[in-house]
Amino acid sequence: MPTPPAPVVLPPVKPPNLPPVAEENHTTLMSPAGMEEGDGTDWAVVLAVALVAEIGLLWGAACIVLTRRRAALSRAESRAERDRTG
Repeated sequence: MPTPPAPVVLPPVKPPNLPPVAEENHTTLMSPAGMEEGDGTDWAVVLAVALVAEIGLLWGAACIVLTRRRAALSRAESRAERDRTG
């Protein structure tokens, strides 16, 4: 007589990992990783730093351009003065 097959034991069924239920101060459209408060730098601070850095770079570039133009104008005036006086 053949032996009956061994019983198959299945692992317990776990429910899928669902995002936590939204509380009063959270929205349901946020990902679970973004629902923690204070987990990163505020976007307004990042935007302000980027804006200040950009303004600083543009100011520096404008100063360099103006300095070069003044130097070129000064050289052109001195050459014109030399040509006039001979």
